[in-house]
Amino acid sequence: MPVHKLKVQGPPLSPELSLNRACEIYLARRRRHLKPRSLEAYEYHFRTLASFFDPNRRLSSFHEGDLRDYQRWRSLPGADHGKAGPSLINHELGALAQVLKLAGLWIPISNYYERLPEINRAHPKVLTAEEEDRFFRFAASRPRWRTAYNSARLTANSTISGCELRTLRLENLRLNQVPPTVNVSEAAKNKHRIRAVPLNETALAAIRDLLVLARERGSIEPTHYLIAYRMKNGVYVPERPASPYFIRTAFRAIGSACGLRWVTPTSFRHQAITKLLESGAPDETVRAIAGHVSQRAMSYYSHIRIEAKKVALDRLEPLPKRLKPASSRRGAAFPLLKQLRTTANQLGIAADAALELVLTYERSKISTD
Repeated sequence: MPVHKLKVQGPPLSPELSLNRACEIYLARRRRHLKPRSLEAYEYHFRTLASFFDPNRRLSSFHEGDLRDYQRWRSLPGADHGKAGPSLINHELGALAQVLKLAGLWIPISNYYERLPEINRAHPKVLTAEEEDRFFRFAASRPRWRTAYNSARLTANSTISGCELRTLRLENLRLNQVPPTVNVSEAAKNKHRIRAVPLNETALAAIRDLLVLARERGSIEPTHYLIAYRMKNGVYVPERPASPYFIRTAFRAIGSACGLRWVTPTSFRHQAITKLLESGAPDETVRAIAGHVSQRAMSYYSHIRIEAKKVALDRLEPLPKRLKPASSRRGAAFPLLKQLRTTANQLGIAADAALELVLTYERSKISTD
């Protein structure tokens, strides 16, 4: 009998491929399985990796020391890149790890590679009423911040976040129905964030101003994006959604101008959810508006402002015993009553009876007159 030789199948990617070509093939393989936002994230990660590693470098030449060098480089601010936090760096090297896995090269590296430790997220801060007013006053003061200003106003009054706003098409706006509504589409962050959000007056004004900008930038068809992709100053592509970082620069400038550098676009989504919970809206209503599903997520966003907690706790205290001021002692504020009481004691009758006699006498005088 003929002996059939088993065909040994190699890894999907050749170890001799260049980094650039391997990333292209990886994206082509994964395109059908990734959400649009995840696909954009991978494309961004690969572009950033190519800023440090030679795009023509062969996959087989990578070792764990290269990854440690990248961690150091990415952790420092530079002329051609911004300083990144541990989470973003881990995601970028995770994308590289996915490519190396398909080339059968990751296991030896993984024995020595260490992810950067990530800081546990504390509850995000909430703006006070004065801080919120100050941010919006400064944001409205510059025409170049118009998109960021209206985006923040919309988020603060609807919970629609920046990543959801940038994927809105004109066909998702229902501004003529009652109440006006925005349909957050399937291109949202995840399937649990697909929802219809009614607009209050402030959110509606923000959307209408963004719509004016959209028309000026060429968005006229229902499938065009409300916030179009900017190729360069004054040149927009309405068929493409805005960059994931379309208001980041403006927010940094506004924050620096008004002294609120810690404020990000996400701060206003948290602001809106916190206000909803403070107003007494049921959790399920807040979830329906904001698109949350887990109690853990609700707990993260329901971090109530400290002043609201103080007001609630003050209600637990017993009512203080009121000290009677000297001026409020019985009779002190009414010298006639004191005189009446003294006279009644001298006559040997009760003070209340004496008072009734006086009132009866006064009424009789009025009726006689």
